[in-house]
Amino acid sequence: MESTLDKKVEHLSIEGMTCTNCAMGVQKFLEKKGLEDVQVSFSTGEASFLAKDELDRKAIINGIQQLGYQVKDDTLASEQTAPRLSPIEWRFFATIPFTAVLLSAMFLPFDWLHNGWIQMGIALPVYAIGMWHFGRSAWSSLKTGVPNMDVLITMGATAAFFYSLYGTINGLGHDFLFYETAATIITLVLLGNIIEHRSVKQTTHALRELSALQPETAQRVVHQNGSVELETIPVKAIQPGFLLQVNEGDKIPIDGRVENGQAAVDESMLTGESLPVEKETDDEVIGGTIVQRGQLQITATTQPDASTLQQIIELVKRTQSTKPPIQRFADRVSAIFVPIVTT
Repeated sequence: MESTLDKKVEHLSIEGMTCTNCAMGVQKFLEKKGLEDVQVSFSTGEASFLAKDELDRKAIINGIQQLGYQVKDDTLASEQTAPRLSPIEWRFFATIPFTAVLLSAMFLPFDWLHNGWIQMGIALPVYAIGMWHFGRSAWSSLKTGVPNMDVLITMGATAAFFYSLYGTINGLGHDFLFYETAATIITLVLLGNIIEHRSVKQTTHALRELSALQPETAQRVVHQNGSVELETIPVKAIQPGFLLQVNEGDKIPIDGRVENGQAAVDESMLTGESLPVEKETDDEVIGGTIVQRGQLQITATTQPDASTLQQIIELVKRTQSTKPPIQRFADRVSAIFVPIVTT
């Protein structure tokens, strides 16, 4: 019988989920691939699951991207320089002028503003942007069998736009023009998506800050041919028992025990204490803390994925991903709300 010890926890960072139904669709897709203990969090934009070593990670990522989402393979990768405006913000700001003109027709007496063909021309760019954003997401969710809220948004905007187009073509008058409704639906929901997007970024900011505390490399002390040399190795390659050199100003790469040296270590990242702590032989040190003064040689006592810092990161991630009872209830309601409305 296969044991969970033969499997490991994998993480993926997913962008583009706009509601809990999106997360449920991704979760359903991953479960169909035979993955176990699948957890997909809309609030953090992260998916985790148990997988074997022979997992075709590329196929999983391609499958998620075919659903209409973007995947970052490393959830806690260093944050790249982001553009000042995200794509969804560009879309929102592009729709504002057209929507404002259409809404102004409700109280401005200009005859040209009430012309159906002119209103159609003004509304068309907004509708096109909305279908590019919401329409693709809606179609992707339908393919997973878990329709999301974008299905309703697409249906509402499309109904208003084509009802108005029908009225325009047949000259049925102003009472049949609802172009401003279609544009307003798209613009306001884009604004809501921006607020959600920024909220998700804030919830993951703490994880990026914690991840940044751990250095990427370490100096391993190696004894060769009677001489002592320093070898630069990735922190992920550290094993218990490795002897590591930590100089003044360096971050301690892993939890360990001091073998030689004396130093003042800043442990404020863990304790909040601003004053440095003196460390000497046989004292315990924590990965991610900083040597402010002195030098140390430490023996690693744990692996990187089991360090105190990594446990804190995992605890924060689990806390953010855990749903309160009211949210679980809302997710169940959402799962049946969209299919009921669409039928």
